[in-house]
Amino acid sequence: MGRVNHVPVAYPGENTPVLDGIRGILRPAAAFCLDLHRHPELSGEERRTAARLGEWLTEAGYEVTGEIGGHGVVGVLRNGDGPRVLIRAELDALPVTERTGLPYASEGPAMHACGHDLHLAAAAGAASLLSRARDRWRGTVVIIGQPAEETLVGARAMLADGLYERFGRPDVVLAQHTAPLPSGMVAHGYGPMLAGSAGFEVVVHGRAGHAGTPQLAVDPVVTAAAAVLRLQSVVARESAPTEPAVLNVGSFHAGSG
Repeated sequence: MGRVNHVPVAYPGENTPVLDGIRGILRPAAAFCLDLHRHPELSGEERRTAARLGEWLTEAGYEVTGEIGGHGVVGVLRNGDGPRVLIRAELDALPVTERTGLPYASEGPAMHACGHDLHLAAAAGAASLLSRARDRWRGTVVIIGQPAEETLVGARAMLADGLYERFGRPDVVLAQHTAPLPSGMVAHGYGPMLAGSAGFEVVVHGRAGHAGTPQLAVDPVVTAAAAVLRLQSVVARESAPTEPAVLNVGSFHAGSG
């Protein structure tokens, strides 16, 4: 993980003319976020979410193309000569049932539990803000709604579908993630940020026996339980302090009952 800086968000009146229109965008963007949260869609099923983002971008003046690498959405705003900046957010939700009881709680067995609804609202708000301030910048803005991020296949699918060939290779790619920061603050980092992930399954074999004669058996449950406890020390004792890592045992299955 790279170095992180925390920066207070600038508001109108602080020599940030591009942000002058932010107050007119915050309320619609918040409503957009809550609508997406209420209607989550799993990876590969993001039809409504993609359509909602496409509608927002079209209204903001972007040239919108859908069905890129699945339900991927691309919005392009050209504003003269200058860098091509790609702003990316994700469309999909997780297979989690929400039990918060909030008035905008998710409907069905899915939930935006990873913040993709907020990511999309932030990208949509930025798209509108940049569109309304075209006299303040030059270049091309490309807004991406990426499908199937949670299953790790959406980005590759969009690239395979000619994302850069069809819409240009960007000079800069920007993305964001929710974080437990104080209200009104953003963070930016240098170098690789956040984590990749890898998963694997381990099968521990043993030898069955009667509970009254444990010495004649090799109990795989005890062995596996010991392995789970031992794994928790891998990060603390076998990874360098400069190499952030997380090791998690997500499920444990034993017996045939």
